[in-house]
Amino acid sequence: MKRQRWILAGMIVLYAAMTCINLYQWLRPLSQYPVAARGVLDAREWDFASQGIIPLQGEWEFYEGVLLEPRDFRKQDTAAAPRYLQVPEGWKNVIHTEAGNGFGAGTYRLIVEVAEDNLYGIRAKKIRMSNRVFMNGVEVGGSGRPAVTEEPFISSNLPVLGAAGAEGGPVEIIIQVASFNYLEGGLVQTPEFGFMGDVLKRRDHDRLADTILVTILLTFSLYFGAMFRQWDKEPYLKFFSFFCLAAGLFYSIDNEIIAAGIVPSLTFPFLQKLLFFLPIATFLFFTHYVYSYLEMRDNLIFRWLRRIMYAAMALIWVLPNYWFVRLLNPGGVLLYAVTFAVILHAIFMSRSKGRMATYYMLIGVFFLTTSWLFAHLRYQFALDNPYYMIATPLLLVFSQAFLMSDRIREAHRKSEALAGQLIAYDKQKDEFLAKTSHELRTPLHGIVNLSQSLLDDKLSPLPAEHRENIYLLHLMGRRLVGLVHDILDMNRIRHGQLNLHRKPVDLRSTVRFVMETLSLSAAKKEVRLADALPDGLPLVLADEDRLRQILHNLIENGLKFTPLGMVTVSAEQHDNRLRVVIADTGPGIPEDQLPRLLRPFEQLDASSGIQGGLGLGLTIAKELAELHGTELEVRSKPGEGSQFAFMLPIAPGFAESAAAAEAPPESTDYFERSEERVQGTQHILIVDDEPANLKVLIDAVRAAGYSYTAVGSGEEALSSLLSERKPDLVMLDLMMPGVSGLEVCREVRSRLGLAELPVLMLTASGQAKDVLASFEAGANDIVQKPFELAELNARMQSLLAMKSSSDHAVRRELDFLQAQIMPHFLYNSLNALMGLSYKDGDKLRETIHNLTTYLRHKFTFVFEGEQVQLEKELELVRAYLAIEQLRFGSRLEVVYHIDAAAASCKLPPLTLQPIVENAVRHGIGPKPDGGRVTIRINRSVNEVIIRVEDDGVGMSETALKTLDGEQGRGVGFHNVNRRLQALYGRRLHVSSRAGEGTAVIIQLPEGSEP
Repeated sequence: MKRQRWILAGMIVLYAAMTCINLYQWLRPLSQYPVAARGVLDAREWDFASQGIIPLQGEWEFYEGVLLEPRDFRKQDTAAAPRYLQVPEGWKNVIHTEAGNGFGAGTYRLIVEVAEDNLYGIRAKKIRMSNRVFMNGVEVGGSGRPAVTEEPFISSNLPVLGAAGAEGGPVEIIIQVASFNYLEGGLVQTPEFGFMGDVLKRRDHDRLADTILVTILLTFSLYFGAMFRQWDKEPYLKFFSFFCLAAGLFYSIDNEIIAAGIVPSLTFPFLQKLLFFLPIATFLFFTHYVYSYLEMRDNLIFRWLRRIMYAAMALIWVLPNYWFVRLLNPGGVLLYAVTFAVILHAIFMSRSKGRMATYYMLIGVFFLTTSWLFAHLRYQFALDNPYYMIATPLLLVFSQAFLMSDRIREAHRKSEALAGQLIAYDKQKDEFLAKTSHELRTPLHGIVNLSQSLLDDKLSPLPAEHRENIYLLHLMGRRLVGLVHDILDMNRIRHGQLNLHRKPVDLRSTVRFVMETLSLSAAKKEVRLADALPDGLPLVLADEDRLRQILHNLIENGLKFTPLGMVTVSAEQHDNRLRVVIADTGPGIPEDQLPRLLRPFEQLDASSGIQGGLGLGLTIAKELAELHGTELEVRSKPGEGSQFAFMLPIAPGFAESAAAAEAPPESTDYFERSEERVQGTQHILIVDDEPANLKVLIDAVRAAGYSYTAVGSGEEALSSLLSERKPDLVMLDLMMPGVSGLEVCREVRSRLGLAELPVLMLTASGQAKDVLASFEAGANDIVQKPFELAELNARMQSLLAMKSSSDHAVRRELDFLQAQIMPHFLYNSLNALMGLSYKDGDKLRETIHNLTTYLRHKFTFVFEGEQVQLEKELELVRAYLAIEQLRFGSRLEVVYHIDAAAASCKLPPLTLQPIVENAVRHGIGPKPDGGRVTIRINRSVNEVIIRVEDDGVGMSETALKTLDGEQGRGVGFHNVNRRLQALYGRRLHVSSRAGEGTAVIIQLPEGSEP
């Protein structure tokens, strides 16, 4: 930091020294040009070709009070004798007339001796305040209208350029000059003389320099103005833009006055007012810029300075110009000096903040001071502007531009850092939202399911006073589940994670499905849903799932806020688009509330009739409609209901009605009925209206080794079910034109139960309402498309395994198995499977696997001989306990301590499992808090010891004696005891205490090992 300060200080000192040297040379130039004497300038020794142009300085002939032309000098009786005036010099204290000191009229004349015949030019920039220029008898230019009296006089101070040829003689230059107001007259700046080409080149260079300077300043003005429009919280951009604008306009009317070339109608009084106005505006805006950038507090001095500047700028346009000419030197210099002091005070006060901006500001102030000093001296002494002074205002602007770019870069760096933090926070928010929604959905679904089970319980119905409360709890749970889903959908839409999959969709079928879904919920009985869709509607091009979501949200909104009446869905065709309208007869919405209606998380006033919820349903419908390339229109009046409408494009090639479109099109994509039957394998009915999906399902079924029948519509599916052999599984698409998957499923359930014919529903939507509608219709399981083949196979096999298990349980009613399998256990297991099919597919497959393992061992142990391996018996035990844990939940804990060396022994089938079942049913079951079952298997000397313990309710001594002497039937305690005694001459060892639990020990001799 110190090094940067020293570098800046060195740069300022160096530039100050160079400025002082240049200023001295500018004010005191070394005279090396020929000088006029007594009206004659001898330039015959001057090489114009190599040395360039010369200033016409020195003594000129001057004829006071008259305006002479070339012909007047050719007469012998010229009226007045000439005086000799120095050029450059004004008329102050030289001419005294009634108009005042320095005001009047006169004629300048100079003879220039040249050695070479050529085209010579003259360039005069400041001849106050009007003039006519003659060369060798020809008028070559002028500015304003010179006159000997004030009335016809017109002031102007524009540069003059003229040319004339010199043919074997000198060049006579005559300049008429007049000034009666504003400024004293005279040739205040030396005219330039030389070859016309050189004069033009000098003029063009000056104009180019002024044009570059003005263009850069105006460009920066536009640039910083545009930046302020983007970042309006940074007012210093606005003030610096105004500063550049004022400075650019000032330089456009100074020196070469390039503004006059653009707007020739500019008058001198107006230009002079601008010359007074713009420097004050420049200093005012720069002071504002310094205070704003340095974030300085307003103070009394600055406030009064602003007021004085504003007042002066206003008076300039009101009062005559000559007032300000007289006040310019004392008043203007004092005003600018105070301004510099105020700026330096602000910079000095901000120095303690340790900002590099302070030093950049000092550089800017230095350049501003230099520019003002040169401009003031140039105006006072009518000097030419040195070329190097073009750099001063540019350095001022560039230094501040670098300063502001540094701040913008720092702000950008902070913005990037903040953006990184925001991205991290956004990611954390998304993770939090996902985790929170997951954590919320689990208990909410639990609330919904438990409350529903309480409401549906026929064995222990709720009392009327509690039933109403549980029903209210159930409704609130469903509402909260819907809100969680809405938040997740809104989050996906905002993050662009929602992609549409457009295809031809039957609007009538979609509306019917949505109405059926909403009819399952607790809709108001006083409100009726009406399908007013006309016949012959064409298919629309839309994302089927998202179209259903739009319709669901809009219709549900109408149901929710319509106390009495109906909600109607209608549509009409407009060219190649279909306009869908959802209208209700609710209370309506005031017009001033409509703009807020579709905003997220926006709740309208209670008086509007729309209240409750998070306000996301309509917002999601609006966003989804916009994703479809349309807008959601809202029309509503209080007391007349509301209308929501949106447009959908008609699917190309499906301009005919949807009913006609349902006929098989003549294309290779249409899939005809397909069937493949293999004797001895399970048979699956596949139903899907999409040929590609149907082909995928057929391949999956065929690869799994099953036979199949594939159809492409709900009507064909119903026909196949009625006319052919009953399949083992139906794989059914949820949404189909005509007869939907829900209707097919309801028809199946009206004839066959869940276990008699499982239904695996297929849907592209994973929304809870679709899942709920599927299970309400009687589906066993549901798979979301697009699906993984592994998942499809697993669910398909699980349902087929469940059906096989159910069929075997029904068909095999052998006496021994009837005694072995407790009917209530099987029924409880099947009920658990039905419950899991609504909730958790993975758990369902695991439970079915455990059930099939349990049943398989139960069925096969009888035929495997007198002994089975302990590992197989343990597999049966684990399957049984897994099923019981599903029923008991956290009330049942199982602990295994198994010696691996002992697991290879053999024992009679169904020896360990009945003991474990007794421990669960009679030990843990009656205990309200549940308990633990521990299975220990150890190798001892010449025997294997199996110990089954529970910490359940236990038994009294009387119960123990009764158990030991009681003869029972079935594969229970007594059957196991009897078989152990018959095979090994050993009995079960039972110990128990009431309230402490029971322990059963099985001792197998080592000879039982294989």
